Amino acid sequence: MATWMGNSVLYAALSVALTLLVSIPAGYALALTRFRGRRLLLVVTLVVMLMPATALVLPIFLEFSYLGLVNTTASVVLPMSFFPFGVYLTYIYFSTSVPAELLDSARLDGCGESATFARVALPLAKPVVALVAFFSFVTNWNNFFLPYVMLPDSDNYPMQVGLTQMLAATPTFNPVVGANAEVQPPELVLATLLSITPVLLVFLFSQRFLVAGLTAGATKG
Repeated sequence: MATWMGNSVLYAALSVALTLLVSIPAGYALALTRFRGRRLLLVVTLVVMLMPATALVLPIFLEFSYLGLVNTTASVVLPMSFFPFGVYLTYIYFSTSVPAELLDSARLDGCGESATFARVALPLAKPVVALVAFFSFVTNWNNFFLPYVMLPDSDNYPMQVGLTQMLAATPTFNPVVGANAEVQPPELVLATLLSITPVLLVFLFSQRFLVAGLTAGATKG
């Protein structure tokens, strides 16, 4: 359990970090800059966001198998680092809650596009950054099917996949294992409670930012 919990923390933390590095600049670019292919990128983001994640697992597995990355941390982290919902959420926030005049003033003062984003837009986007990070963390923490397919070695399992192994070794749910099984129902219940504890802790510490982020795009700034 300690190994599985550590793997879950590693996978979720890396995925959240890469998600923020990709989603926040992407949403800003789609909302406040004009470039060729912008509308197509937005449509593709929406289409991918609406697709069920399970439908993408087989193509992703074939690609990573060809690259020799199956049963590695990258096989779990990289596919989850592009978070279409986070891109669209950031796009909505920058479109409605950040005044374009403020960014234009920064550009007139000599800031380039990167400096305008880093010094003006990003500090104003703390609520949506927290919101994207939270949703990304929850999605990655509860991710089951992708790690189950990508990780044949149990030492690399995250907690959610590990729970299924414990469930299969519990006689109450799998009579084939017999009464002298390695896992008993109280142990399974304890493992389940421990698996949801990190999500509860993250929610409790970030709920102020989550409420601000959820209401930020409700009205135009």
